[in-house]
Amino acid sequence: MAKGNILSDTFEQLAELGQSTAKQAVKSVVQIVNPFDKTSGAKTSEVNQEPSQVRTSEVKRGKDHTPLDFQKLKNKFQSKDKLQAEALRNRLFQIVKREDEKILERKDMEEAQKKRREEYEEQEKKRKGQQQKMQNQQSSMPTGKAKRGTMSRKRSSEQQHAENKPGTGKQ
Repeated sequence: MAKGNILSDTFEQLAELGQSTAKQAVKSVVQIVNPFDKTSGAKTSEVNQEPSQVRTSEVKRGKDHTPLDFQKLKNKFQSKDKLQAEALRNRLFQIVKREDEKILERKDMEEAQKKRREEYEEQEKKRKGQQQKMQNQQSSMPTGKAKRGTMSRKRSSEQQHAENKPGTGKQ
């Protein structure tokens, strides 16, 4: 039976502790919400002083953190930004340079193609001219003065008479 008493006493103590804790929590919330209350002025100042003292002591001691050097951070970020900007400038320069090289290469290719086309046309003209000469040489019809065979008759040239216009004589 002693065990039952211990358990029941323990539960009763926990219940009382919970009730007192709830009441204290409500009081502390009321004090925080209404700091100008005369009745709880002393307790409020104690509550307010403790966190501020803890904050200032942590800042002064540097217990949980090291102080930041904002100027150093700013310089680091600026240097990183400068490096990134420089890298981007170099990349842009390379892109522009490649495009310029491609344009020049295209122009050179077009000029070379144009020269090849002109040479081809000249060779084609020469070939056609030679082919025409070969055809002319192979044809049986002579060009220029016709050769007269032994059996052909002499052609007599027709004489042309002078024109006489009536009424143009001496009068």
